[in-house]
Order: sequence, then C-alpha cells, then structure tokens
Amino acid sequence: MNNHYHISFVTSTLNSGGSERVISLLANALQERGYSVEIININRHEVFYPINAEVKLTFVEVECGSTFIGKKMMWLRSYIKKNRPDVVIPFMTDVECVTLASLMGVRIPVISSERYDPRASNLQFKTIRWLFLRLTTHLVVQTEDIKSCYSKALQKRTSVIYNPVRNDISHSTLHINSVDFCHDSAKCASTTALAAPKVPHSTLNQIVSVGRLAPQKNFPMLIKAFAAIKDEFPDWQLIILGEGPDRESLQLTVDSLQLTDRVLMPGRSEHVIDELRKSKLFCMSTNAEGMSNALIEAMCVGLPVVSTDVCGAKELLQNPESGLIVPVGDTESLTEALRKVMCNDEMMQQMAERNLAKAEWFKQDRIVDQWEKLICDVVSRYNANN
Repeated sequence: MNNHYHISFVTSTLNSGGSERVISLLANALQERGYSVEIININRHEVFYPINAEVKLTFVEVECGSTFIGKKMMWLRSYIKKNRPDVVIPFMTDVECVTLASLMGVRIPVISSERYDPRASNLQFKTIRWLFLRLTTHLVVQTEDIKSCYSKALQKRTSVIYNPVRNDISHSTLHINSVDFCHDSAKCASTTALAAPKVPHSTLNQIVSVGRLAPQKNFPMLIKAFAAIKDEFPDWQLIILGEGPDRESLQLTVDSLQLTDRVLMPGRSEHVIDELRKSKLFCMSTNAEGMSNALIEAMCVGLPVVSTDVCGAKELLQNPESGLIVPVGDTESLTEALRKVMCNDEMMQQMAERNLAKAEWFKQDRIVDQWEKLICDVVSRYNANN
C-alpha cells in the first residue's frame, strides 16, 4: 500500500446523511493510516459528523465566492489541476457528474461512488448518469443488484463495497467466528447460523426507524401501519429519528390518528446507536434505497428487521430468518409483517442472532481495507497506463 497518496473526496455537503457519514468515516480512517486526505464540499453547509483535524476541509462556495454551479466547476477544475491529488473520489450521482464534467481532460483518476439505486432515478438523471459515468476510471456501488444495472463494459471496472460501521458498534465480541464477506445467500445463511451469538433482550417495546423526513422514506406508510396494530400492542411505541421537509405533514398524520403519545419524532440524533440498542425492532419503509446505513447499524447491534423490498435490504437480509421484506408502498403487508414479528419472541430472537452474526461484514477496518486496496490498485494501474 502506498500511504503517501493524496486523496480528494468530493461531496455536496457534510451535513447529516448516509453518504456524508461514510465519507467522514473513510476520510478519518485513511488519514490515520498515513494518507493525505481532503474533503471538498461543493456547497456550504454545517459539518455534522466528526472530522479529524488533519483532514483538510474545503468549501467551494467560500473559495470561489459564488453559488453558481458553473463558477464552482471552473474553480474545482483549477484547484484539482493545481494541487494534483493522486485520486479524486466523488460521492453521489450529482456530485459525480459535476466532478467528471469539471475534470474532463485532466489526467487524474476518478473513482465515482454511487449511493443510490439507479432504477429509482427519473429519465433525466438516468441520461446524465449514462453520459458521465462512462468517463469515470472506476465505479463503486453498494450491492451486486445495483452493479448489474450498468453496461457490461462499466461492470468490468465496478466494485461492490458495503457501507462501514464503527468497529465498536456491534454487541458481538472479537472472539466469535467471523462471517466471511460473500454474496452466496445459501453459504452466508449457513455460516451465519453457526456463528450467531446470543442477543440480549431489550427492555423497551419500541420500533425504531431512521431517515430523512422526506417522501422517499415513506414514513406515512409506517405510521399508518403502526396505527392499525396500536390497540393490539398498547405498550409499544414507534420512534422515527431524522429531520426534513415532511415533519409538519407527518406530525399532522400522527395527531389525526391519535398517536401523539405513541409515535415520537425527536429529530436528528448523534446517538442513533444508543436508540437502536434500546429498541426491539427496526423498520424501514423507504420507497428506494442504495444501501441504508441505518439498516446496517440495526443489524450490527442485533435487531430484527422489517423492510420494504429495496435492493440493499434484499441483499443483506437474504432469507426470512434475518428479516421480513414487504412490497414497496404496501401498507397492509407492512402491517401484517410488523404484527407477525412483534407477537413472536422466538422469531425476533432468531432474526436478531442472524443479523448480529453478519456484523463482521461491515466493520470499519474491513471496509477501509477494501477501499484502500481499491484506491492503490486504481492509482497504480492508471499511472502505469498514462
């Protein structure tokens, strides 16, 4: 490994969000391994996640004195040409396209990191993605399902890397058998069953969900599903962690269903893991996803899962014992799945054990190892061919 490389991550913001959390973890970890790391922010926003002091932060709007995307792109091109990082790594489709367009003709490798299911994009985004991702040196996606969406030519230079979680998140201890990273469902299910540790039962009858309060996450469906079974489970609550433009409409839904004391929306939290650990069940009602950080974290602390049928959930849960999957947008199916899990302690325990045993797949050190190897391989190959 050449830990003298200069790595430039590019993102829209470092506000709260799944992509921003992954960039923060990767940047901090790679800097600690000796790399020179910077994060270039196309837009000016608050920094929500902790960033090591040695990681350089650059805010393009401040540097170029403009919010106009054309000026930002000109500044980015000039900055990269002047500073000559060994590799540029943009996250998210819009940032990838801006970066790749800005750096056309600049001989520096770009590793684009997709964080969303491309099938959920509108035609405009699909066209833009198709035009610009052909220019990327390498592509990183979150699931094999997403990788299969791209052309055969692009798949040859595409890697699947899961999202990382901090090494200390899981209840599991280091001496339990590690579950090897794989995409063979049968093999993983078998290995997971052998490795599964016991999960301590929570003391709170609490369903937890995490995400931006926005249409994509479809929290109205989750609230309505919970309302349908609230009388059957009078001592249960639903906690939705996150913030966003739908807060007011969601609160109106909660109030209209007389769930004010049963459905809580405390906002963004810097202690999501603590909230997961004291809950009994994780639910994801999203309409589309790349791979949910919250889902991964829930699995790593040993929570049973009910999720809509989005690509990240399908790949991670793999079999009915790990979680129940329901059709996107189907409130009745979500209601039935919640009821089935909540009234069956044995099922909840089995799901929790299987999910906890998969925690090794997502440990930060393991994921950073994969990113580090990829970065070194891409830069080495690029320099050898140019």
